[in-house]
Amino acid sequence: MKKIKMLAVAPYEGMAEAIATIAKERNDIDLTVQTGDLSTGKNIAIELSHNNYDVIISRGGTAELIRSAVEIPVVEVSISVYDVLRAIKLAENYSGKFVIAGFSGITHYARQLCDLLQYDIDIITFTSEEDALPALRDAKKKGCKLVLCDMLGSSIAKKLWLNAILIPSGAESITDALNEAVELVHSSQYVHKQKDLFQALLTAEDREFLIYDPAGKLWFSSFVIEHTNTSLMNIVQNYIKTFLKTPDQTIARQIRDKVYVLKNCHIYYAEQKYTAITIQQKDALFSEEDLGITIYNKSDGMPSDFTNYYSSSNNVGDLSNMIEQYSKTNTPVLIIGEVGTGKDKAASLLYENGDFDNAPFYTIDCAFMGERKWNNLISSENSPLNTLHNTIYLKNVGALSKLQLNKLFTYIEQTKLHKKNRLLFSLVLNNKEHKETETARNYFENSLCCLTLKLPPLRERIDDIPSITALYIHKLNISSEKQIIGLETEAMELLQSFPWPHNLDQLQHVLNELVVITNTPYITYQSVKQILKQEQTSCTFQQTSHFNFNQTLDNINYQIIVAVLKQENGNKEKTSKRLGISRSTLWRILKNHADDNDK
Repeated sequence: MKKIKMLAVAPYEGMAEAIATIAKERNDIDLTVQTGDLSTGKNIAIELSHNNYDVIISRGGTAELIRSAVEIPVVEVSISVYDVLRAIKLAENYSGKFVIAGFSGITHYARQLCDLLQYDIDIITFTSEEDALPALRDAKKKGCKLVLCDMLGSSIAKKLWLNAILIPSGAESITDALNEAVELVHSSQYVHKQKDLFQALLTAEDREFLIYDPAGKLWFSSFVIEHTNTSLMNIVQNYIKTFLKTPDQTIARQIRDKVYVLKNCHIYYAEQKYTAITIQQKDALFSEEDLGITIYNKSDGMPSDFTNYYSSSNNVGDLSNMIEQYSKTNTPVLIIGEVGTGKDKAASLLYENGDFDNAPFYTIDCAFMGERKWNNLISSENSPLNTLHNTIYLKNVGALSKLQLNKLFTYIEQTKLHKKNRLLFSLVLNNKEHKETETARNYFENSLCCLTLKLPPLRERIDDIPSITALYIHKLNISSEKQIIGLETEAMELLQSFPWPHNLDQLQHVLNELVVITNTPYITYQSVKQILKQEQTSCTFQQTSHFNFNQTLDNINYQIIVAVLKQENGNKEKTSKRLGISRSTLWRILKNHADDNDK
């Protein structure tokens, strides 16, 4: 016969030892013993309640508190008449006045015994922890020197410098409680059998299950307690408020080489809401540091590269209305624009305001996709492309080779990927478009029937520059603790007349420098003129500089990396992202040439 899984919460150590000793003589109980009185005991029971115990035993006020806090049946270890009588007989040897004090589990039997034997003993009943101190203080004023009591009374008596005799639960009372607990579980054996079968079924699944009660406390867990995944529970805690509040959420998080997908739903029982969470684990395609695939969730807040001042630029002018309208449909969207026009932010706005904002936002940067990575992305069952009802953003698709593009087109058509998920694509436009860019744009617009969101260059948004600038200066004021109001009229006109070859990226860079050097309420014309002159020189240098091509390809690549690294002020992450290579590749090339120079 299956053993009864029992938790014993003893208010004092002696009782814990007695329960453990008596239970050892039985073969029908799987017992866990913990020690804690009142609120401490209650907290122990709450913490361990998700370990699927059949029944809990405790004593007195501790049992009452546990019963009010958990839904597991609680059996109370009572105080017998003999337990009280033994304490009274012991107290009769004491020369001073004594009282009996405790919760009703003790005082009920004490009154019966005193009535039967005609003992004239004061009896004090506690209804809460707060009652004990004033009641015993009053007894002391009346000449009491000794208290026969439970654990609460004993601890309060010590504070008042009163002697105390703890009324223990005898072996008979403990045995009776164990028998009652076993009989209680056996009487509901059918329900417990159902529970065990369903639990075994859930445990056999390749997913973990958690259920939280209406108060937000863990009520059921399929985790085996000895192997509880701490990292996984930490993830759940990060999103528990969202899960309790809003149903049908999907969260994806990568930790090292694993991706965890969390889903929730709300279940109503007896007009109370319970929250069920499933957790599925799968192998990640790439390492957590790889720039090829990144996962965002709306409840996380978008990362910094998606939440910079592009948010203001895309919320200004006609572009804002177009993004709002495109968000209302699940039709694929092709985002096109020059470098620095805010394509990533536009994609995030389409996600945050779309129908699939309750699911993950996968960003696949095609600039970091070699042939092997791309084949893995297309073929693996753990690929983001093999998911449902998510937003998938393939950026820089023009960086794909002709072969990779053909594989993507075939995959979309065969799997109906655009019917299963919200697809977003981005292409970088420049004066010399590659053939792959033209091929991709033609397929997305004509074959896949994407909506096209063209982000105009900043030089075509001259009228928006004052609004964009005002919003970004406000953000910089907060971060730099400055109080800049705006720009002088002539200074703004100078900004509007600049060609901005690098668009919003360049405007952000210029405004950063202007805010740093400005100590007046308004950014001056002279400051803007000075900074833009530097920008003009930099742009001219970039346009007219050339490399010596009479050297190896390896050396040319190295010189390009050094030039871009200098423009990015030594920031290797920005340099690798701009050049479309991984940080490890960048580091390797720099190290190889450093080694060559040392020879």
